[in-house]
Amino acid sequence: MSRIPDDVLNDLDTNGRAPETLTGNDLRAKIFPPVSWAVPDILPSGVTLFGGREKMGKSWLAFGLCISVATGGVALGTKRVPQGDALYLSLEDGERRLHRRINKLAEPDTDLSRLHYRTEWESVDRGGVEDLHKWLDSHPETRLVVMDILKRIRPHTTGRRGMYDDDYDAVRPFVPLANEHDVAIVLVHHLNQQSNPDDPFDWFSGSAGLVAAAEGILLFRRKRGDADAFLTVDGKDIEERTELALKWEPLATSWTVIGGAEEHRLSEIRAAILRVMADMDEPIGPTDVADALDEPVNKIKQRMYQMSNGGELRVVSRGRYVTGSHNLHNFSEEKVTEVMGGDNLSKADRDNARFQRLLDQGWSEELALKEMRGEGID
Repeated sequence: MSRIPDDVLNDLDTNGRAPETLTGNDLRAKIFPPVSWAVPDILPSGVTLFGGREKMGKSWLAFGLCISVATGGVALGTKRVPQGDALYLSLEDGERRLHRRINKLAEPDTDLSRLHYRTEWESVDRGGVEDLHKWLDSHPETRLVVMDILKRIRPHTTGRRGMYDDDYDAVRPFVPLANEHDVAIVLVHHLNQQSNPDDPFDWFSGSAGLVAAAEGILLFRRKRGDADAFLTVDGKDIEERTELALKWEPLATSWTVIGGAEEHRLSEIRAAILRVMADMDEPIGPTDVADALDEPVNKIKQRMYQMSNGGELRVVSRGRYVTGSHNLHNFSEEKVTEVMGGDNLSKADRDNARFQRLLDQGWSEELALKEMRGEGID
């Protein structure tokens, strides 16, 4: 005989009435406390999945965040954080390695009594969540918990379920715990082997179940050997996905925010273009520069055009540049002819200069082309 599931029975009272619901007016009238931040604008309370490749500095960053919270210091060189207890579960690195790191990350006279750590912790299916609940109960002023690394505390799988379900259940048990204690729980995880996925959520090793269960992500990317890295910040309490440029400070042995990632990339590309052009004895075009830098041609073409507008490059013929302070499209048409060699200037070069000048004046490409052709503009 079939029976009504227990969860359905629990939703019915003794009179058999349906569960009560709330209205949109009820929801609108509710007042919620503001979001708590372990690190302002980067790490809110809740569960955050923090991904990075092995041996690239993510553990240094995570440990440094714990020290910043425990001391009420500055995280990532720019973010003043409110003080609270912090728990760092170093499940891959032992005390010897932590000892070396803490002596580099904190001054000898720094009070670290609010920084807590362990090198062992039970997995989710062996009481790990319950143990963390008890610990947070006894440390009510905790603001940050870092579990480094997720693989060491996730439940053991039997192979009978799908990967999505296993990944989801590895993260989801920490969500109500983080909400109840208003604490940021960071689960450090490895990235997959893809070279450059289109979506930041696709970088994480495993299935989509991991990021589906988490409330936020931190994606730490760095080319091996580079002193700079990029940190993508996204999540349910992050109004807009941001990407920050980080710089490794060898004296402080810590990561510091140095600005927005896009601005930093443009600065790097600009410097690289100038280095390539300095090695050339003749004018060079975007295709040659792109080949030298192993970058997309359109990306280099756009950047070189912007640099010519700013005076760093000078157009000497159609699509070819030298370093210099004079820009073709800042001159009158008479000056264009003079700068580019008088009567030797081809019609194509004059048209190119005029077209670029119209774009500088705010014309769209479509309207500029109509003007060049002598067509009427509606």
